[in-house]
Amino acid sequence: MNASQAHPSLRGDGKTFVKICGLREAKALDVCCDAGADAVGFVLAAGSPRTISMDEAESLAAALPSHMLAVAVVRGGFWTGWPTRAWHGCVQLHADAAAADAAAWRAAASPPRAPALRRIAAASDIAELLAWDALPNIDALLFDGRDAGSGRAHADGMLEQIAALRGTLQKPLLLAGGLNPDSVAAAVRQVRPAGVDVSSGVESARGVKDHGLIRAFLAAARTA
Repeated sequence: MNASQAHPSLRGDGKTFVKICGLREAKALDVCCDAGADAVGFVLAAGSPRTISMDEAESLAAALPSHMLAVAVVRGGFWTGWPTRAWHGCVQLHADAAAADAAAWRAAASPPRAPALRRIAAASDIAELLAWDALPNIDALLFDGRDAGSGRAHADGMLEQIAALRGTLQKPLLLAGGLNPDSVAAAVRQVRPAGVDVSSGVESARGVKDHGLIRAFLAAARTA
């Protein structure tokens, strides 16, 4: 990637940042660490086959090496009680959080005893992506499919639109939606995002992480 293609990086070295989302158990977490993932996501939003409790997420996150980022994936008004928790990682907000609510939430998101939390904002269309990009309290953007966690690929032409838009974004961009070990390298070459995010694409069954697929995904993402 030459200087004209450069994009703000989540890693700091220009390599593709990789987040494995929907972790629920320690063995899969160990595989992510060993295979070189940069971040792991814990789904706290209700209604997902990957949902775990905040206590479970904190317990799993405590086992991560210091260089790996723990991401709490939330929806709606989940964070209204957040100041009671000592989460030291990152929070991923979804588009059902109005921009005004997200702006108001930033001051209360971290307890006084904890460092300021980084925030990833997820969007499923270009208008949402641009709205999140304009907010100063958002640290990175995630472009996902309309049915997050479903494994469905983006509609025809969408990656081309995101690739054309990428250079105008102020914040690092993570790409998600239908990615798997067979598709991620081509998607990275086409869009050149700062990072990629996967959940169902590394599962043997809904909500069940496959250790071999995790390793294959990491390897493919880093060869692009």
